[in-house]
Amino acid sequence: MTAWVPSWSGSAGAAEATADGIAAWACSDALGQLVRLWGGQRPADGETESLLEWLDAFSAEHWDFRRGRERNLAASAVLSPEQAAAVLQVAPELGLVSSLPGARSYDAIVMTGGMVRAGVVKPRFVRSLLDAGIAARQVVFLGAHRAFQGDEAALAAALGVPGDDEVDAMAEGMRRAFDLGAPAVTHGGEGNARATRLTWDAHPSVRFEVVAAPSSAPEARRADTADTFRHWAQLSGRDTSSVLVVTTPIYVPYQAAVAVETLGIEAGMAVETVGADARSNDLGEHTQHFGAQQHLQEIRSAIRGMKTLRAHSILRSAGM
Repeated sequence: MTAWVPSWSGSAGAAEATADGIAAWACSDALGQLVRLWGGQRPADGETESLLEWLDAFSAEHWDFRRGRERNLAASAVLSPEQAAAVLQVAPELGLVSSLPGARSYDAIVMTGGMVRAGVVKPRFVRSLLDAGIAARQVVFLGAHRAFQGDEAALAAALGVPGDDEVDAMAEGMRRAFDLGAPAVTHGGEGNARATRLTWDAHPSVRFEVVAAPSSAPEARRADTADTFRHWAQLSGRDTSSVLVVTTPIYVPYQAAVAVETLGIEAGMAVETVGADARSNDLGEHTQHFGAQQHLQEIRSAIRGMKTLRAHSILRSAGM
């Protein structure tokens, strides 16, 4: 059985179908099993909104190891063998899994930024999609300016990635995967409000871009996922009606929810989200292996993404 993750067609009934999908996801046996293993019991009143509120609070208490820190600086979790095994067993049922696109052509393929490995892995996966016959007019690597932290500088050196910023890793990954030369570069803003756009027009049918988005709250934080999607949607304009979002498997449900909210409902695009495959993720001794703790953290992110999507987008769109 294929795991459900949010997607958007914009057709009649799309809002209701998405709301139903969120309800089924929140009520799933897989999520209930995890809640019970951490001593909880989901409320039985049948209201999706109150259930998501409860899951948000429960996961904040038990599964938030970051506490506002970058992912590679999260505190270490202490999990029982039963808990760790259950997390890895049910995570694919909750959508934290790699997958292939459902269509053969998109206006744009958009990769989400991340840690330094992501800069290399995601363009490799997209290259494999293009080589397999998936068509796109734009290939975009979308992130924000973020200095390397923790072990990222050492990893960048080991992987031969020049620079010290997320955008440097994204640009290097694009150059390697698609045999690109020097890009045209535009900059604007400072600090968390800084925006950058790198473009390559050498390919006759595909435009390649790296886009670093500004934060919508620059005094408080760097750009988050929603900021990056909204910024790119503004740049893309009305020429883009369908988008394939590519991310790391454990981030699929959360980033799919944000993509549907921002690119689908707000910007009017058809949206699908997939996770990169194991072959693309293979960096030899530097390959990242996600354990139970990382999966739990992203199940919490998925809960928050589903909650926001339903509360701020689906209800308005469906008139509920």
